[in-house]
Amino acid sequence: MSEAQTARPASLTLSGVGHDNQALNNCGPVTASVVLGYHGKKVTQAQAAAALKDGPNDVEVSTQEVAAYLERQGLRTVIRYGGTPELLRALIAAKLPVVVQQRLKDGDNTAHFRTVYGYGAQGLTSSDSLLGAKLTHSEAQFERLWNYYNGEYLLAYPANREADVKRLLGRDWDEAANWTRLRDEMQARTQKGGATAFDWWGLGQARLSLGQAPEAAQAFDRAVQIGVPLQYHWYRQGALLAWNRTGQAERTREIAQRILAQQPGIKEIEALLAQATAD
Repeated sequence: MSEAQTARPASLTLSGVGHDNQALNNCGPVTASVVLGYHGKKVTQAQAAAALKDGPNDVEVSTQEVAAYLERQGLRTVIRYGGTPELLRALIAAKLPVVVQQRLKDGDNTAHFRTVYGYGAQGLTSSDSLLGAKLTHSEAQFERLWNYYNGEYLLAYPANREADVKRLLGRDWDEAANWTRLRDEMQARTQKGGATAFDWWGLGQARLSLGQAPEAAQAFDRAVQIGVPLQYHWYRQGALLAWNRTGQAERTREIAQRILAQQPGIKEIEALLAQATAD
């Protein structure tokens, strides 16, 4: 056991983490409001939504968009992958709540942000804009929902905490090192029996982020072959991007047209379709 683990309390719930019930498709704006409130800046859900969404019919606010908005409000941010409950406990013990992107619940394909701010014997506690201010999952439940998005997390912090964040993230402070670790972990999983479509997707996303587009496209192909819900592409466009970069624009067109028939107006999908059509 490390010195940090020895000194860490067995359970901890941060004070000052707020909660709001979201309007339709507003988990991103609520999350931004909750994080800013914790760090001392009051922003309403409506104000955050006006900044983050193109309009009431905008169904998808990405992690990157939330991070950019938080930075415009004066915080610093990192987005990383392959997060673990142990890391969340360490960050919470350092008084840093963490935003995660997860499946809303088992069997539901909706992507959902939660702000994790507590841990203890019962598991991890989050402020959830749909399911409550003190939503607790066991670590097994939490990881199952989190693996759907390859352990993605967003950490926002004031500039004077950057040294603490670097220390706590270790090698994962470096973005390329984090992608390399995710690639290696997902590659190990996919070489064993029972790998999920989302393991293959994580491998594809890591390869793409490391500049390995042909290898990424192969991993995305396998993910789609196993079975990725069409809605998954609303939130993560890595496969479409990889196909566009590797001369497979027809695949992007086919998937993008199906998505937009199901849910018109997703600007990221429209942009990738336009690129594929121009190629």
